Amino acid sequence: MTTRLLVLGTTPYTEVFIDMFEAVPGIVFEGCVENMDRARCGETIAGLPVHWSDGLDALRDSHSLVCSLATTRRAGWIEEMAQRGFSFATLVHPSSTVSRRTALRPGVSVDAGTVIAGYSCIGGWVRIGRRASLGHHTEIGDFSTIHPGAVVSGNCRIGRCVTIGTGAIVIDGRTIGDGAMIAAGAVVTRDVPAGALVAGNP
Repeated sequence: MTTRLLVLGTTPYTEVFIDMFEAVPGIVFEGCVENMDRARCGETIAGLPVHWSDGLDALRDSHSLVCSLATTRRAGWIEEMAQRGFSFATLVHPSSTVSRRTALRPGVSVDAGTVIAGYSCIGGWVRIGRRASLGHHTEIGDFSTIHPGAVVSGNCRIGRCVTIGTGAIVIDGRTIGDGAMIAAGAVVTRDVPAGALVAGNP
């Protein structure tokens, strides 16, 4: 069965996103979606047309959506499209390993080379970058972003709209509150309150 996809986002990374996930069997990318600058609709990205978000409803029954944006501010746009009745695809690159005992909610995208251990739950619309590692019995909240090379150990609780930067490490059993930001390369050895910014080692 073929899934026809439209990508929310028109950033330079959107081309990379499409290039990477074209490797997923049964996936066909058919366009990108813009919601801020209508002039972008005259352009193409990776050879695909750019659609204006407000005029997309005619494609609701034939296409699913996926979001290439890494900023947690994507939440509002995604929620709007879900309320309009669009479905969201879940993408896992063929080079990644995800335990069959781990749940991936709708809209999750798992980039190349990632490993996700068993008995974990990855919330809706989570972006997981290249070669990230997520441990067992870990929960990741909706709209969170795990950047490339980050390591989230086992038994962790990561809230909603959290950003974990490139190469950051979260040790076993930590809790990170909603909206927190973990800087690139940081090592998290203690629980992090909601909305906090954590940098450094430790």
